[in-house]
Amino acid sequence: MNLREDIDRIKQVMGILTEKREGWYNYLKEKLSNVPEYVLKDWIYRKVDRFKDYESFINWVDEFIVDIKWEYQKDFPISMDIFSDKTKNELEERINGMLRMDVENDKKRHQNQKELLMTRGISKEPIILFKTKDGKYNLGEGWHRTVQTFIVFPDGFIQPNVYIGLNAKGAGD
Repeated sequence: MNLREDIDRIKQVMGILTEKREGWYNYLKEKLSNVPEYVLKDWIYRKVDRFKDYESFINWVDEFIVDIKWEYQKDFPISMDIFSDKTKNELEERINGMLRMDVENDKKRHQNQKELLMTRGISKEPIILFKTKDGKYNLGEGWHRTVQTFIVFPDGFIQPNVYIGLNAKGAGD
């Protein structure tokens, strides 16, 4: 093969992959029409590759995601006492320097969020919470930002944008 043929083959394969990923995104967007766009992109869609197969992923969506009711709140007060014991314990461990081996580039991501917090203030990017049956919250997305913000503001802070899953199955039960 010559270089042109190699390039054409790469473009073809990339087109197939892009089409497949766009197809999955469009499928999820239709199936989960009640899910805010940010939550769909930043939390749900990013999990596709973590499942052993697409059937497992769809089963997860059907069992745990499809019926969640979502609420958006601005200027949401965050303090350690709003969180479930599970989330509070993990936040405290991570505030004290524990790194997760299952989180890609965990140390670097904490450093990036620390630098952004110091230069720009509290991030306006939403965090994703899940309200538990007892009225506490589990943190779903935004761990690095939240940990770094607690390091600077240990008594709490105001999070500018928050999405809350209100009736998530298994959200702290």
